[in-house]
Amino acid sequence: MIATALEHNGATVYIVGRRLPVLEKAAKERSRYGRMLPLQGDITSRESLLVIVDIIRQRHGYIDLLVNNAGVAQGIIRKYDHQGDIRSLQDTLWNAASPQDFTDVFDANVTGVYYCTVAFLELLHDGNVRRSRTDPHHVTSQVITVSSVAAFRRDDRPYSIPYTLSKVASTHMSKMFANILKDWKIRSNVIAPGIFPSEMTNGLIPDSHVARDVPLQRAGKLEDIAGLTLFLASKAGSYVDGTVHITDGGRLSMFSSTY
Repeated sequence: MIATALEHNGATVYIVGRRLPVLEKAAKERSRYGRMLPLQGDITSRESLLVIVDIIRQRHGYIDLLVNNAGVAQGIIRKYDHQGDIRSLQDTLWNAASPQDFTDVFDANVTGVYYCTVAFLELLHDGNVRRSRTDPHHVTSQVITVSSVAAFRRDDRPYSIPYTLSKVASTHMSKMFANILKDWKIRSNVIAPGIFPSEMTNGLIPDSHVARDVPLQRAGKLEDIAGLTLFLASKAGSYVDGTVHITDGGRLSMFSSTY
């Protein structure tokens, strides 16, 4: 959805993922101007990230916007059925996620975001340098990290503890980058979506949960994420830095939260 919104509005967009056929299918179905370009790579591998950056440097020379959107959820707790028994609760929490689940989730959702951002810093800086030559008031380069409303939940409804904790970390990391990168005028912002259709949510979140947990009683659509992305990427959003933007149909208001 994010790639579609950007490409349909004139951007050249590189979409990166481990599965090239999936990327090629997305580009074929979604590209309007032939500027959605598949690029196979793995953001959990520093070596792969360096290859991706080098390819884009040779092809394009710079980037204006990096979107950290890869994410995984493992160790789903589907039901708290302890019936007042602490041992039952303990068993649920002990077995819901393995240590490897925590490692895998944090590798993609936190560590991958960190190294992907760092890997592209020079190209983001080069984008700023290029635009400043013709426009002293240009839209500065930006990193958008896609977090989740899960980062702010503190309820005990079914969810993934590793995923929730990873999104807390990625949200705070993005705020840190806003400070770390301020001297280079590279902005860092967060989009925290609720339920949107994806391979991760399909089959995981039933329609009954959407109707119950989302005040607008629907999942997010293309225009819901597109408008927010285009605002942050545009002149209108050029003064926005270090912020978190929730788009969830009001879902967070249904839970105890820290937001």
